[in-house]
Amino acid sequence: MRLDLKNSPPRVPLSARKLNSSPPKRRRSRELFIFLVFVLLSATFWFVQSLQRRFTYTLHIPVVYDSIPPEVGMQTKLPEYIEVSLEDEGGHLLEYTTRGLAPIRLRLQRDHQVIAGFSLSASALSGEVRSRLATSARVISISPASVNATAYRRHRKVLPITLGSLPQVATGYAIGDIELTPTEITVFASGKALDTLTTILTAPFEEHVLKATTTTKVRLLLPDGVYASTNVVQVHVPVEQLTEQTFTLPVEVTGAPEGFVLLPLPRVATIQLTLPRSRYKDIKPEELKIAVAYPDLVTAGNASGETPRQLPITLVQKPDWLKHYRLTPDRVQYVIEERK
Repeated sequence: MRLDLKNSPPRVPLSARKLNSSPPKRRRSRELFIFLVFVLLSATFWFVQSLQRRFTYTLHIPVVYDSIPPEVGMQTKLPEYIEVSLEDEGGHLLEYTTRGLAPIRLRLQRDHQVIAGFSLSASALSGEVRSRLATSARVISISPASVNATAYRRHRKVLPITLGSLPQVATGYAIGDIELTPTEITVFASGKALDTLTTILTAPFEEHVLKATTTTKVRLLLPDGVYASTNVVQVHVPVEQLTEQTFTLPVEVTGAPEGFVLLPLPRVATIQLTLPRSRYKDIKPEELKIAVAYPDLVTAGNASGETPRQLPITLVQKPDWLKHYRLTPDRVQYVIEERK
């Protein structure tokens, strides 16, 4: 058999087809690049022109004051910044906003070693402002136009420092006697404000849960208008792991009238103490005393009243540092005998 291949189109290699399709893509990429370059040049030209134009702008120049003693107050509020409205070239305005302006510093004035306050006249303030601006700037307004604050001496009072809230401790631990340093502080305010103050509280602890003895600094909560030489206090919080100790004690009776004897049933009770490990050997059963009180209705001889069937047991003697304990039983029955 003979095949007729005269009318078959010639085959085009795959690489040739790829080469034929790449020039249009390159052309579009080149056109896009040229367009972006023109946009960038236009934006740069517009930005350069804007820097040469003049604009109206408002600046805030910070004011820094000498440290004011807590016993000294000011009759008027001191401005935190000077507001300046001006007109200047765009390049200078850009420099003001990016680099910022040096603050205006005011010194505390004294009159014969007595603090007088702060004072800066309008002309002096204008000179301070202009020294921070370019020569091309035109100042429109300055607010406030001057700074004048007269000083006065506040009243003083020594107050104790009180822990605002106890820190939290992990389960099985307890807090000992907390120490504050200092324990009192001198505060300054108006006489009316000081009359209502009896103590200064501390802020809450930053530590959430304590498992060990901690010494830290805590802020003082000073009311508005009240000042002090310091606003922090050092707090020492001893934290110890707890243990338990048990004693069996006789139940005593208090308040029994003459001629009557109350016999508690049972006559002994168990007391379980929860105390720090360091105190385990410090306590003796002789330091503890439990008792029941003689019923009031019996002593009063009130026949219409009902005599209680059980009496509560209370711990009537213990060391001051002992805080946690449990009595078993916590109530007892009793028998009253009359002795003739």
